[in-house]
Amino acid sequence: MTKWLFGLLTIILIVAAALAAAYLLYYQPLKQDLEDARREASLLAQERSALTGRVSDLEHMLGELRSESAELEAQVQEKEARLAELQATQDELLSELEQEIANGQIQVERLRGQLRVDLVDEILFDSGEATLKPEGQAVLERVASVLAGANRIVQVQGHTDNIPIKGRLAERFPTNWELSAARAVNVVRFLQEEAGLDPRSLSATGLAEYRPRAANDTDEGRQSNRRIEILLVPPFEPEPDAPDPAVSH
Repeated sequence: MTKWLFGLLTIILIVAAALAAAYLLYYQPLKQDLEDARREASLLAQERSALTGRVSDLEHMLGELRSESAELEAQVQEKEARLAELQATQDELLSELEQEIANGQIQVERLRGQLRVDLVDEILFDSGEATLKPEGQAVLERVASVLAGANRIVQVQGHTDNIPIKGRLAERFPTNWELSAARAVNVVRFLQEEAGLDPRSLSATGLAEYRPRAANDTDEGRQSNRRIEILLVPPFEPEPDAPDPAVSH
């Protein structure tokens, strides 16, 4: 009986040793592999989350770039439209004032998105006067017929030579400031009252002799400096929160 029990115990010990050996040989490595796999899966999940976030950021950046591209394209198209409009206005003025341009009395020039019309003073005014001559009014009517179709701000500038005003004329115009300003104002008033241009698009400035085109030491230079400049500039953009003058109280 004792031998039988001893044999059974021996068998149990052998089986236990075999199971322990099997665990060490097979199950323990499998457990380690499982833990490694779990860690790797966790790292992959983190990388996937990071990549998903990066993709989202890139999609957002792409959306912004597309929006900016659309805005730039709209700006380019608007600029091209304004340039085409300015070219059309210039062509109309060149056609309408062909004779005066040929005689050297008027110049039409485009520069930096603006259009400038120069009129020598003698075509508009008598010497030392600020009242428009009938011939000058006729010229301004033709100019205004073109300006009426242009979506532009119209700035009128009066210019003189550097000869001081003397004698009885100085009682009306003490200096060239007053003469140049009066001439510019009278041109603006004509464009509004007689030619029907919107006064909100008009302005008048007297610049006297301080913006000469040529040296004042010759008759030709002084003649070119005595002029009215009409500048067509792009319309001003309203302030975002600025009230409408038409409805303000």
